[in-house]
Amino acid sequence: MSPINDNELVLFHYRDGLEESRLGEIAAALQASEPLRIRYARLCELLDRADASAPEPAEGFERRLWAGLDRRMAEARPRALRSGPMAWLRDRFSVVSSPRLVWAGGFAMALVIALASGYLVGRNGAQQTLTAGSSSPPSTMADRILDGYVAGHLRAAEGVLMTAANGEGGDLLAGNRELAQSLVESNRLYAAAAARSGNLRLADFLRQLEPVLLEVANRPAASTIEDRQGLRDYLRNTDLLFQVRATESRIDVASKRSL
Repeated sequence: MSPINDNELVLFHYRDGLEESRLGEIAAALQASEPLRIRYARLCELLDRADASAPEPAEGFERRLWAGLDRRMAEARPRALRSGPMAWLRDRFSVVSSPRLVWAGGFAMALVIALASGYLVGRNGAQQTLTAGSSSPPSTMADRILDGYVAGHLRAAEGVLMTAANGEGGDLLAGNRELAQSLVESNRLYAAAAARSGNLRLADFLRQLEPVLLEVANRPAASTIEDRQGLRDYLRNTDLLFQVRATESRIDVASKRSL
């Protein structure tokens, strides 16, 4: 019997895409091999998380968010009128350009608020005349800046996955878990921002990435060789890392070309 990869285990889980003979072979192999059963159980848990509905925001979240945006817009409007919309956008987004703000989950909301502020400028931009040096409306600029931040987020996610699969040091893996936890929070916010801007393809991909980040974030401190091997097998037998790199490269190039 040929080796069983994770793609076949996924198809076996859904009973779809495999011939009856192959389904029987996999079922027999699961009965005979405990390591394979462990692999299959972890994969099923990951698939169940992926199927879970996204958590609902706290009551009043959207009202509080827009109230904060209105306040920020009121404070920034005089400065924007003096300097023009493009200079205003550059100044606003420079506040959140440090790595600490980008990667720390506790500050990720500040980035989304800034991006939403850019969206509001675009929404209200019909009332203002663009400066001669600006070729794109602020709403489009905000979308491109969102792409730039998501590209950095995906680079960090790739590093987290590779470290989790190959890292050996306890301190290194502990720090990696903390980073993964912050990336989970940021990932949800970026997915919501992408969906709000109409980029459903990016939003769907980020939602697909979340269960794997959750797996790394929730991994026990005493991570075993089998745990790392399971993640290595998953990354090797799927194209997740390729998708992360391809998506990061695509939006990074597009954002740099457009700005």
